[in-house]
Amino acid sequence: MAELPLVSILCLSYNHAQFVVESLESIKYQSYSNIEILICDDSSKDNSVEVINNWIKNNLHLKIQFINHTQNQGICKSLNELLKLSTGKYIITLALDDLLEHDKIERHVALLENSDSHDALVFSNAYLINDNSIRFQNTFIPYFHKYLNIESGNFYETLIKDNFIPAMSCVIKSFVVRDLGGWDENLTFEDYDMWLRISKKYDFIYDNSNSCSYRIHETNSHKKKNFLEKSFFDIYLKHKDHPAIKQKILQVIQEAYRENKITEEHKKYLRELDNKSLKEKLILKNAGKSTYNTLLFLQKIYYRSW
Repeated sequence: MAELPLVSILCLSYNHAQFVVESLESIKYQSYSNIEILICDDSSKDNSVEVINNWIKNNLHLKIQFINHTQNQGICKSLNELLKLSTGKYIITLALDDLLEHDKIERHVALLENSDSHDALVFSNAYLINDNSIRFQNTFIPYFHKYLNIESGNFYETLIKDNFIPAMSCVIKSFVVRDLGGWDENLTFEDYDMWLRISKKYDFIYDNSNSCSYRIHETNSHKKKNFLEKSFFDIYLKHKDHPAIKQKILQVIQEAYRENKITEEHKKYLRELDNKSLKEKLILKNAGKSTYNTLLFLQKIYYRSW
C-alpha cells in the first residue's frame, strides 16, 4: 500500500493563548495520519508560547517544529519562514484560533490526489464560531461574501470582485506556492493576494462541505481588514490592467482623499492615467475636501439637467 502524501500544516499564533490548545487538538485528532505541524508564534504578548510549549511536551509523538519570534514579523514573513521548513506535498495555513473538522485533511487530500494538473487547491465553506466554540447559524462564505452557488473551476474573475475563500479551508499543492515565491512580505495579510496569483494560472476545487471553523472575536484579523489598508492598494496594483481592479483602485484613492489619507503612491497612479476624471484631477490639484465635494455635487446636478 502506497504511503499517504505528507501534509504540512503552517500554524500561526499571535495572542491566541485562549485558543491554541483546541486548535492544535483539532490537528492532532485528524483522521489523516501523515502530517507535520509547523508552528510560529509571532511575538505574542500573552502566554501563548508557554501554552504551545506545554502542548508540544505532551505530544512528543507528533512531528512538530516550533519557532518563537522575539519581535513581530507579520503574517506573510512568518508563513514564508514555515514554508521553508515544510516538506509536505500539500500545505494548510491555520491561525491557532481556528479549527479543523476531524476528516478535513483526509477528505481534501483524496480530492487533490485525483485532481488534474491545472488544479492548485481545494477549498470549502467554514463554520463560524464564537470564543466558546459555539457555532453561529450562518457560515463563512454567505455571511462575509454572499456567494451561495459555487462550482469548481477558475475563480480569477470572481476573486477580482471579492475574496470569498476561507483561508483555513484550503489545502494547497505546495509546489504551486513555492513556484510563486511564497507570500508577499510587503503585505499585512496573506490570503487575497495569494488566491489572485494562483487563480491566474490554475483552477480551484470546491468541496461542498464545512471542513473547518473560523472564530469570530474582537482581535481576529478579518475584522481588522480595512478597505483603506495599503495592502489592498498594493494587491490591486498587481492587477491594475483589469477594468474591475482599476475601478477598485480609484475607489480606494477617492476614499483615502475624503479621509485625508491620500499618499504620494496614490497620486503617482493618478498621474499615469491617460484620461483623468474630474475627481482624479481635483485630487491631484489638492482641491481640498470642501471644494472636492462641492464640485462633484455641481457635476451631478449638471448631468441630471441634460
